[in-house]
Amino acid sequence: MQSANAIPDESLWAQCVEQWVADAGILDEEVERRVQESFTAVPRHHFIEPIYNHHAIKDVDLPIEEGQWLTRPSILIRMMGLINLDKRMRVLELGFGSGYLCAVMSAAGAQVFGIDTIGTLAQSSRKVLDALKHHGVIVRRGEGRKGWADAAPFDAIVVSYPVLLESELPLNQLADGGVLVAPVASHGITNLAVWTRSGDTARRVVFEEVEFR
Repeated sequence: MQSANAIPDESLWAQCVEQWVADAGILDEEVERRVQESFTAVPRHHFIEPIYNHHAIKDVDLPIEEGQWLTRPSILIRMMGLINLDKRMRVLELGFGSGYLCAVMSAAGAQVFGIDTIGTLAQSSRKVLDALKHHGVIVRRGEGRKGWADAAPFDAIVVSYPVLLESELPLNQLADGGVLVAPVASHGITNLAVWTRSGDTARRVVFEEVEFR
């Protein structure tokens, strides 16, 4: 019998990623390829406690430190498709948690910045990112709604926690044409939404309902 702490098979992980990407509805073939390659390159078991390794290739949320959660792969893949993940783009993740999505975006060739309010979580995530040689990811402790003005503008901002109000989002830190993706909670329902900045305004499009912790 395989131990619960056993490292998941890499080929099986790659098969799961391929299926999740196929189901994500990414329209651009180049973006689809890049998302698949970057998620395949960063298995989830590096970012969770070994006791949960047997769940790492499942499409489920997994607990991490400080009572936080690592969001299921299918939702993260969908979000990467919505920002059109690209090489050399500047991306800010608000609420980076374990650092997993930062690592995925870094593997795609993006320049990644991350903010999290929990200092101890930010410190442990930095150690994992360094151990996996994602030294180019820049993280710090801070409040998500304030963004990272000193590093702005960003081509994309990814919000990794549910928000209630548009005023909670640092839309002014997007570059012209930049996009922000966030799970938006309203009346007990959470939907993915994307804002695209054009000049001094940002247009919002609401997408499918998701389960987001």
